[in-house]
This record gives sequence, structure tokens and C-alpha cells, in this order.
Amino acid sequence: MCIRGINHITLKVRDLEASDRFYREILGLEQVGERSGMRFYSTGAHHHDLALLQVGKDALPPAAEQTGLAHFCLNVVDEAALCLLYRKCRDADIILSEGVNHLVMHAFYALDPDGHLVELGVDMPPETWIDIRNPYAKDLPYPDVSD
Repeated sequence: MCIRGINHITLKVRDLEASDRFYREILGLEQVGERSGMRFYSTGAHHHDLALLQVGKDALPPAAEQTGLAHFCLNVVDEAALCLLYRKCRDADIILSEGVNHLVMHAFYALDPDGHLVELGVDMPPETWIDIRNPYAKDLPYPDVSD
């Protein structure tokens, strides 16, 4: 296969400063660059993993019934960090899901200031799910994230 992964994602945002606060101050991404109307962030995996492109305050939010990006996921280093991020988002009044056990990953979802759905998750070791015929078939609750 010629493709070996996803390099980066660019999101269109209405308010660059509000989005910057979410991704940098709350989620802890490092800003690595900027240009007019754009900011670039990295988790250390690439030159940048996320870019934000300001399109203006009158831009319409993404609609659920349209095609496009449903969500993207940011890898979290471990479950303790996942719980810390959950509390940090909750304390900042970010709209959050409950914790989800995807079997292959423990996670939760947060809405950014523009309504983009961001999954934050920790991959589970393959030996915990490899023998399950289809580990993607059903999600389970993961209450530990909000404890």
C-alpha cells in the first residue's frame, strides 16, 4: 500500500481566537505556525497535525444531514490523561459525550466552538480485542473517564 497514514486535517472555523483557545489551551496542542487567517498545531507526530482556517463569523456550521467530516480523533497518551482532558473540558463547559468503550479504544467526544466533533481516545492493546470477531460492531459505556 502506498498510503501510510493521515498527515494533517484542516478545519474551517468562524472565530480563529475561540478555536485557538479550545485546541491550544484546553486540549493542549502546540501552535507551531501561523499565517493570515490560519494557525497550525502539532502533537509532535508531523510538521503539523491540525490547521485552522478562519472563514468568517457568518459561516454556517456543519450540518448533520450533509456529507463531510463526521468527526476526527486525537490520540491521548494514556487513560489518566484521557480522564484529565475530560475534566478539563467539563470544567470549561465544553459540550461532551459520556465515555465510550469502542473495545479498540476508550474515548469521549467534545464539540469545538464551531460544532466539529472531536474524539479524544486511547488505543487499547490489540490483545484485549483481537479475538473478538468484529470489535467495531458495538460500543459499550466507559464510565471511568468521568470519575
